[in-house]
Amino acid sequence: MEQELSFYQQGLAKAKAGDRYGAVQAFSNAIAVSPDFAAYYQRGLVLFDLGDHQGAIADYNQAIELHPQAIDVYIARSMLRIAIGQLPIAQADIAQALEINPKSAIAHQLLGLTYKQQNQIDKAIATYKKAASLFLELRDENNCRRCIESYKPLEALLPTSLQDVFKNVQQKIDNCDYTNALIDLNWLIQIDPKNSKAFCLRGLTLGKMGDTQGAIKDLNQALFLDPQNLEVQLGRGKIRVEIGDAQGAISDFNQLIREYPSNPEIYSDRAKAYLKLKEYRSSIEDFSRALALNQSPQLFSDRAEAKYDYGDLKGAIDDYQQAANMWFNQSMLDRYRYAIDRINLWQAELTKQTKDEQKQQAKAAATVDLMQMPSLQLQQRLLALVSGNMAIAQRLIDIAKQEQPNMPEIWYWQKVVFDLESDRQ
Repeated sequence: MEQELSFYQQGLAKAKAGDRYGAVQAFSNAIAVSPDFAAYYQRGLVLFDLGDHQGAIADYNQAIELHPQAIDVYIARSMLRIAIGQLPIAQADIAQALEINPKSAIAHQLLGLTYKQQNQIDKAIATYKKAASLFLELRDENNCRRCIESYKPLEALLPTSLQDVFKNVQQKIDNCDYTNALIDLNWLIQIDPKNSKAFCLRGLTLGKMGDTQGAIKDLNQALFLDPQNLEVQLGRGKIRVEIGDAQGAISDFNQLIREYPSNPEIYSDRAKAYLKLKEYRSSIEDFSRALALNQSPQLFSDRAEAKYDYGDLKGAIDDYQQAANMWFNQSMLDRYRYAIDRINLWQAELTKQTKDEQKQQAKAAATVDLMQMPSLQLQQRLLALVSGNMAIAQRLIDIAKQEQPNMPEIWYWQKVVFDLESDRQ
C-alpha cells in the first residue's frame, strides 16, 4: 500500500511539474501495484493532455467502474468527447453528472456548449444562463462572466423583441427567480445603458434580494433617465415597499392615483404597501378598487390573502374560489391547484373556528341561564317564609315582575325574600 501511495504521489508531483510522460509512468506503476480509482482518473487526465484520447477514455471507464458516483470523471469524459466531436455521447455523460448533482455549474456550462455546437440556440442560452446563476451562487464570478459572454452573442441571433425580454424578466421576478432575472437585466443594461425600465426592474430585483443600496442607486438612475414614465414611478413605489419604506411608497402611490385614478395597478401596489403596515382594511379596500377596474385572478388571490390576515376567512375563501375558477378557464392549472389547496386549508380552519364559536356560545348561554336561576338555598328560604305554599311564592314573584320588568329571574326571588323578611322585622 505504501509503494502504491508513493507511485501515486510521484505521479501527482510529475504532472504538476509538467512531466506528463513521467506522470503516466508513475500512475501506471501505482495501478500495477493495486488498481485504484484515483490513479486511473489522474492518468486519464494526463493522457487527455497528451492527446491520447482512446487511452484517456479507457482510464475514465475504469475509474467509473470503480466509483460509479464520481461526478468529476463524467465531467472529464464529457469534455474529451466534446473535444473529439462526440456530442450526443458527451451529453449522456453530462446527464449522468447532473443526476448525481443537479446543481453542478460546470455540467450545465458543458451542456450549453454542446447545444451551441449543435446550433440549438434557445437551449444553449437557457443552459448557459442556468450555469451562470449557479456559478453566481458559488461566488465564482469568473466562470459566471464566461457563461454570460457565451450566451450574449447567441441572444443576438434570436428574433426576440425588447418587449419579450422584459416579459421574460417579469416572469422570473414573479416566480422569485431573482438570480436569473438579475443576469438578464445586467445584460440588458450593458447593451442599452439608457433603458430606464431595465434600471427600474433591476432596482426592484435588488430590493427583493436585500441589496438596499443597489436598489436605490438603480431607482435614482431610472428616474434620472425618464422622470415622467409611469412604469418608473410605479417602480419607485414598489422598491420603497421592498426596502421597508411602505409609508413612503403609499405617498408615491397617492400622488399617482391623483394623476391616474383609473389605473388598477396603482391601487394594487398601494394595497400591498398597506399590507406591509398591517393596515388590512385599507389594503382590502384598495384591492377592491383595483378589481372594480380589472377583474383578474391575481387580484382576487391577493385580496384573499389580505382578507385572511384581517380575519375574514369566509371572504378569503370566496375570493380564492373566484381566482381558481378564472385560472381553470385560462388553463393555468398550477395556479388553479394552488388556489384549491388554499381553499381546502382555510375551509378546514373555518369549520374548526365555527365549531369552537358554537361551543363558546353554548357554554356562555348555559352560564347565563345558571346565573339567572335562583339557588336551591334561596328557593327554600322563600318557601319557608310562605309556610311552604308554592302558589303564594309564585304569585309574589309575578307581582314583582309586573312592578319591575326585564330583570334577571334571580333578582325577583331575592326581592321577594328581602321584602318578606323586612316585614317580619
